[in-house]
Amino acid sequence: MKYSCKHLNSRRNETNFIQAALSTGEAGWLERAGIFNKIKKLFYIALMAIFVAGCANKERPEEAIRPVYFQKVDRNAGTEIRSFSGVAQPQNEAKLSFKVGGTIQQIAVQLGDTVIKGELIARLDATDYRINYNKAVASLKNAEVQLIAARSAFIRFENLYAGNNASLNDYEKTKAQYESAQAMAQTAREQVSAAQNQLDYTSLEAPYSGTVSAILAKENEMTGAGHPVVAFSSVQTFEVQMAVPENIVGRISQGMEVTVLFTTLPGKIFPGIITEVSSGSPGFAAYAVIVQLSGKPSAQLFAGMTGTVNVPLRENGREEASIIITPDAVSHDQNGDFVYLAVSTDGEGIYKAHRQNVTLGELSPAGYEIIAGLDTGDVVITAGIRFLYEGRKVKLLNNGKANDD
Repeated sequence: MKYSCKHLNSRRNETNFIQAALSTGEAGWLERAGIFNKIKKLFYIALMAIFVAGCANKERPEEAIRPVYFQKVDRNAGTEIRSFSGVAQPQNEAKLSFKVGGTIQQIAVQLGDTVIKGELIARLDATDYRINYNKAVASLKNAEVQLIAARSAFIRFENLYAGNNASLNDYEKTKAQYESAQAMAQTAREQVSAAQNQLDYTSLEAPYSGTVSAILAKENEMTGAGHPVVAFSSVQTFEVQMAVPENIVGRISQGMEVTVLFTTLPGKIFPGIITEVSSGSPGFAAYAVIVQLSGKPSAQLFAGMTGTVNVPLRENGREEASIIITPDAVSHDQNGDFVYLAVSTDGEGIYKAHRQNVTLGELSPAGYEIIAGLDTGDVVITAGIRFLYEGRKVKLLNNGKANDD
């Protein structure tokens, strides 16, 4: 039951009134009987009980929910993330050229065109090569006619010699002529094949599906065998080349997983795998490292774009995955080392602080290694530790805003 101060003042006035009435002559007989003092004590006791009950029934204000920062526990290999600048380039890139020389009759592509495998890129004037091919075909036909004649003569003299109607000298002569005709026919066939190849080489085709990244020659120009005509790059896979200093390259190996971000493509993260690590170049303190991007490349990713490669580097001697937390989250007392975990409650976005004893490992620039006491997924409170106690209600903050998740 609650009583206000006004109510207590009213009770005091009633008591004063009764005391005044008892002190009059009309109450003299009560004083003589000793009843006055008893009544007086009873009123004082009643007033004290009312006052105490009123103060005890005042509600205690509820403690405010404290906002805290946190770190979600995750296992890693004691890693530190190092970032390096890199440049995107197609995994397959080549400067295409003709295998024979001649005058460029046609360039069938333009800069930036997407070309499928086998599609025509450029063509030479094939007049001379076609003439040579026709000559080779004519020579083959002549050789085949001579081969037929030599075969007939050999068969005829072979039968005559078997019947003792021809000399051994004539038989061996026709046999030699037949074998020579066979060799000439075979040579003629090979010459036709070579001439056909020379004629085919006057057409330059795409070796794989890709894009034309540069055109290095023009129509009607003379070009030689092996002289680049177009630069051609694959559109299927990209890679990033970066330079790594000498004090880091020893901690990088093939097969390591990395992430790549490009400034021109904000919000997109490209996973990748290190495929090549250079052994070094004379006069340079940096080592080339190639990262192959995984998955289907973005249509907005082009060769030459600069990006940042984030490489998780393991600490020397650390092989197994461990838990690393910030040093600010760890407290110490006479009972040992401990952290506070944020344990979810029934209230939305409301957590309770729970003390959790931990066993610490080595302290590195990344933080404390936790050997025992924490599991993956635990939410560790990292700031405001000195205001916490077991069971206190907290609210998680994320980038300065309350996290209700």
